[in-house]
Amino acid sequence: MIVRKAKDDDAEMVARLGASIQRMHHDERPDWFKPANEAAAVELYRELLGDPAVTIYLAEDEEALGFVVVKVHQRPDSPLGFAQTLLELDQIGVAPSVRRLGVGHELMNAVRARADEVSARRIILTTWEFNVDAHRFFEAEGLEVEMRRMSMAWPAL
Repeated sequence: MIVRKAKDDDAEMVARLGASIQRMHHDERPDWFKPANEAAAVELYRELLGDPAVTIYLAEDEEALGFVVVKVHQRPDSPLGFAQTLLELDQIGVAPSVRRLGVGHELMNAVRARADEVSARRIILTTWEFNVDAHRFFEAEGLEVEMRRMSMAWPAL
């Protein structure tokens, strides 16, 4: 298996890999996530591939196995917090047929390498409460819960 930076012509492959993740999120939260639409997602990934703050990595072994999208954020210094570079893990997905075979771990190694490249102080991500398998994976990779985001549908139903 190799992990490489995605190129402009990889947008379709990333959209295909992302479709199963999108379906799972839509099934759990149809109020938030749209149904999977690979054609529309291709345009999104093309835009992301053109954003200098974003890097997409692909894991391959004769076929695409998984992907991860990371984005560099520069947090400015303020009276309330220190300036720092953050690397946000925005999306990660592994083909269902190869889950639990080390693909996610290799993608996380690429994330760590990118964090080193940009001198990030933290790797951050947001994950939905329903996604318990993802929580276990991220914790096994060394991430810890450090804040909680809460919401309320409004107007209240």
